[in-house]
Amino acid sequence: MTKSDQASCKQPLPNAFYAPTLLPAIEELLARGVARDRIEALFRRSLFELRTPFMRVPLFLSRRFWEFAQQQTGDPLIGLAAGRRFVSTATNGLTYLFDVAATLDSACQYFVRFFPFFNGHFEARIVRGEHDVQLQLLERGSVRISAPSADYILISLCSMLRRKFLASGLERDPILGVDLACACTNSPELHEQAFRVPVGWGAPQHGIRLDSELFVTALTPGNHELENTLIDLLEQTRRNSEPTLLEQVSDHLIADLANANWQQFCSARHLLERTAARRLKALGWSFSELLDEYRRCRAEDYLQGADLELVEISDRLGYSDVQSFNRACLRWFGCAPGVYRAKWAQPSVLG
Repeated sequence: MTKSDQASCKQPLPNAFYAPTLLPAIEELLARGVARDRIEALFRRSLFELRTPFMRVPLFLSRRFWEFAQQQTGDPLIGLAAGRRFVSTATNGLTYLFDVAATLDSACQYFVRFFPFFNGHFEARIVRGEHDVQLQLLERGSVRISAPSADYILISLCSMLRRKFLASGLERDPILGVDLACACTNSPELHEQAFRVPVGWGAPQHGIRLDSELFVTALTPGNHELENTLIDLLEQTRRNSEPTLLEQVSDHLIADLANANWQQFCSARHLLERTAARRLKALGWSFSELLDEYRRCRAEDYLQGADLELVEISDRLGYSDVQSFNRACLRWFGCAPGVYRAKWAQPSVLG
């Protein structure tokens, strides 16, 4: 077991995100003619429910959404397009706090502190260098983030950073460049046009490089009372956000897919199996459906790497033999796992 595996055993992986953060992306799909009922069927929630303040849902639904968005639009850059809507349509305690912070420095420190609550994919950190300041996003989620989702988050954050300067009457751009932790696409100029700065590819982690001088420039009159109020509200919300049964089952599954068991889950929480199954169904899911979703996500993550043998992947996902894993891959991907891995390794797939 590697050190990272040991660390993940000691500390649960982030496995939920704040559903309303996707509302601007949903609005983009609606504007492109994607039917509302198809979006609701994807989440097994109404849009009214998805707009509920501080509603959190399992992280695999983020993957499902962006796969759906690409399929419905045929646009590999849908994350960039949807992200442009974010600043004007997404409002929550973190965006308010970001706006009232007196400098980019303090705004980014708030971002580091609270962002993981809103987006289970990433943790954030500030790295101060000799020539710039980097706001880095480190992937920590239970399932890997998709490229459109990373685009969406990064361009939304760039818009928030630039909005602070525009609101202060400063015309300078605080952003020097954007780094992406993925292979270069076939049309890298499209990302540079969207971000309006140079883009680096294949970085160790996603990040935004900021002007170190502008990072500490005073932007808005200090309003410590409002800042403290917003901080208190966010802390209170974070403390009081009780996980739903759907989140609890998802956490149980992702902790150990090889040994996940409905009877064990119910017994550990003193729940009657029939009652718990009925409650879970009211949230739109069954245990077997959730197990299949997480197995599919993890299979994609493992197969897109090259360091695990198929038999080891099969064991980690809880299949009794490789043949069962092969059948699951045929159902998920339309091909055997070895074929899927070979296709993913092709440059055209990465682009």
